[in-house]
Amino acid sequence: MSKAGVVTNVLTWMASIVLMLAIFLGVWEALLTLYRWLPEAVPQRQEIVAYLLGGVTDGVLEVTYLNFVERYHLLDVRQLFTQISDLFYGVLAASVLLLGLQRRFAQGRVLIRTGYLGLAAILLPGVVMLLGGFVPLFIFLHTLLFPEGTWVFPDDSPLIQLFPLAYFFRFGMVYVGALVLIFAGLLVWGKLRKEAHHAYRHSQGNQK
Repeated sequence: MSKAGVVTNVLTWMASIVLMLAIFLGVWEALLTLYRWLPEAVPQRQEIVAYLLGGVTDGVLEVTYLNFVERYHLLDVRQLFTQISDLFYGVLAASVLLLGLQRRFAQGRVLIRTGYLGLAAILLPGVVMLLGGFVPLFIFLHTLLFPEGTWVFPDDSPLIQLFPLAYFFRFGMVYVGALVLIFAGLLVWGKLRKEAHHAYRHSQGNQK
């Protein structure tokens, strides 16, 4: 492989990885934005969601139906959402730059690799859920993202009553389902683009 080919291949993989990350973060942002406009039957839950997505106050949520530990955990969640949002815009800018540098994007190579990478990334937590259920994955993510001892509450906690495990499971299924559709669509689109490019080159060769 020539030096130019090596550079192109590296750029293709970099563009695919960054685009995959942009899609993971972008779908998350889109679902949260859509959720903001959905009607909510529970006023307390609506108030908490508005706070998590940037409304109400910049500090700890001042409500009487949650204790301080629960409200402080919500502050941690709000800060995490803000960090994810900032990361999304940074990754999106990087993906646009890499796609601009990737000359062979029209051939579908980036689309195909992004599709495979995204589906593979979804497969791992899917296997974990099949083997152990949703709870181990939920606990692992909280252990990874939040300080120890700040996110465990009794079953009768108002915060747990407002946001039971089934609530997060439903959101997770919608999130994963949207990702699968997008990555599968990119894979199919990329293969079609690649086949069209090969057919074009073949026709051009026959004309010479």
